[in-house]
Amino acid sequence: MKQLSRLFIFSIGIYFSMTVLYGQEDEKNDDPFTHTIDSAAAISPAYMPVSFTDCGKLFFKPIDYQEIDTTMSLIGQYDPLNQTQNIYQSLGTYGQAHHPINFSFKKEAGFSLFTNSYPLYYKEQEDLKYYKLKTSYTNLAFTYGIATENTFYATHAQNIKDQATIAVNLRGYNNDGYFTHQRSSNIVFDALVNYEIPSQIYGFRFGYIVNYFNLEENGGLVNANDYISQTVNNLQGYNMKLYNASSKLLTNDLLFQQYVNFKSKANNKKKNNYWGTLMHTFQFKQQRSNYMDINPDSAYYQNIFFFASDSTLDTMQFYTLSNTIQWSSFQPFKENKNEKYFFRFSGGVTYEYTHSEKSSYIGHAMIPFAQMHTRLFSVMDIQAKIYYTLGGYQQNDLNANAEISWAINRKNRHFIGAEIDFYYLSPDYYLTRFVSNHHFWHNSWSKQNVLRFSTFWKRKGYIAEFNYFMLHNYVILNKDLTPLLLDKYANIFQLHLFAPFYMKGFGLTANVYLQYSNAKEIQVPIFAGKADIFYRLNIFKNKAKLQFGFNMAYNTNYYAAAYYPLMRQFHYQDSNKVGNYFYLDTYIAIQVQRINIFFKVNHVLSGLMGHDYFTTPDYPMQNRKFNIGITWKFYD
Repeated sequence: MKQLSRLFIFSIGIYFSMTVLYGQEDEKNDDPFTHTIDSAAAISPAYMPVSFTDCGKLFFKPIDYQEIDTTMSLIGQYDPLNQTQNIYQSLGTYGQAHHPINFSFKKEAGFSLFTNSYPLYYKEQEDLKYYKLKTSYTNLAFTYGIATENTFYATHAQNIKDQATIAVNLRGYNNDGYFTHQRSSNIVFDALVNYEIPSQIYGFRFGYIVNYFNLEENGGLVNANDYISQTVNNLQGYNMKLYNASSKLLTNDLLFQQYVNFKSKANNKKKNNYWGTLMHTFQFKQQRSNYMDINPDSAYYQNIFFFASDSTLDTMQFYTLSNTIQWSSFQPFKENKNEKYFFRFSGGVTYEYTHSEKSSYIGHAMIPFAQMHTRLFSVMDIQAKIYYTLGGYQQNDLNANAEISWAINRKNRHFIGAEIDFYYLSPDYYLTRFVSNHHFWHNSWSKQNVLRFSTFWKRKGYIAEFNYFMLHNYVILNKDLTPLLLDKYANIFQLHLFAPFYMKGFGLTANVYLQYSNAKEIQVPIFAGKADIFYRLNIFKNKAKLQFGFNMAYNTNYYAAAYYPLMRQFHYQDSNKVGNYFYLDTYIAIQVQRINIFFKVNHVLSGLMGHDYFTTPDYPMQNRKFNIGITWKFYD
């Protein structure tokens, strides 16, 4: 009966996804973003449009602004792990380590000590937002979960005399946990300042980010079958692998960028000729990750290389200083224009100094780079980037990207195209050299070869794409917690569909992956998907809006990566399959003027389909729980 129920629910989800994907084309005025980023003015007269765009760390590009969402479309997805576009395995609660279920690979040029295990919470310079607004914009949000879960968001952006823009963000999360020793908390703060003098000859940008995570690490259940069989009524009664371990992660990221635009008067003296931009970028980035355990369990850690003690402290830390000089024909912070023909180019060099005291590494690297973007025949766009590293641990690393797209209809954002990424690079430094009380190695690896080829179709937020990954000399963390070289070619095939749909108050967004890997060490589920369904209506003579919604998630079973707290890394394992469980959340929300309030029930089906709900081995997902939240926006 249980299997029939799962099959029925899974079939309904697929049916909705396919209906959305193929049913949109014939609708009139069918842009989902026109509907969902709408009419706050109708119920909030003080509303003024606010738009934003992402900031690149090095490369400028023509800006396409996106308006702030003023509706309740995403209100049930208050945490990044909740959001439909993010399909991740986690440790059961928000704010902790997580790992993408859909295979992906993306690396920036430069030194990398370890892979970030908190990508949806951890901010980098590329994640900061540049705002376009008339006066100011403020957004405050608070969510309270039963029991003992609190989330706080605050955003403020301010325009100063149409020359400077200031944006500040603060996010805080705290959860006491549901199992023994599961508390997690984190704070992320960032600030961005943009200024350009009235003549637009000189401008600068300053960005600063602090990421702080403080986590209790219980290592997961000693015996997952005990939980599946519900041998204990109280969650605090289950045996955990660790009772005294904790992790702390602190990063500081400061960037200062200044530029000079070279211009001259045109013949008609009403416009200036633009000849290019000379830019200097300085960045200081520091990361420190501490792991501590009191009375460490020898059965869990297995090895002791340096000293036996009643406590252990392992630190992974480094900092980098970089300076970049660049010439660009992309004028900074200019909006996109529908030009029929153009050719733009930028190029420069970055000097990077790296110091990792724990790993006894000091490195000096020069990274020349270049970017180009050209448009032909008003419909074809060709873009390319390349980085090459000289010196340091990354000696002879190469990152390259190229994309070609054909505009079927630019007004409707309708494109087809193809993209290719190629990486010839060193693995994370901790896979080459790692020194701790419980692990020690010093390896020498060949360069990793990673190729990603993608073809895509996009239309008004809809995406259908096919991705192919080829990996050679790929280095991973093995099931015995030592580095492993995959010297045979690994091939991953991936079909991705993303479909947002809105019609007369009804909305549905589906995100679906079909995947296959021929390498047993790189496990992916055949199917993984999430969907958000809601219905919205006006109430109280159009003075307010009411919305009912559902969030759904499902993936087939597979050997998901396990998590190892000491290194804060996910690694390969082949002894425990997870998946084949349907997750359902439901919520109700009301919007009155600039205030949104919601009540949400997470994991509605908890216990009704068994208790084998894991996305990471030995870390159960949360039982049924309740959240209430409020969001308040100010536009003046």
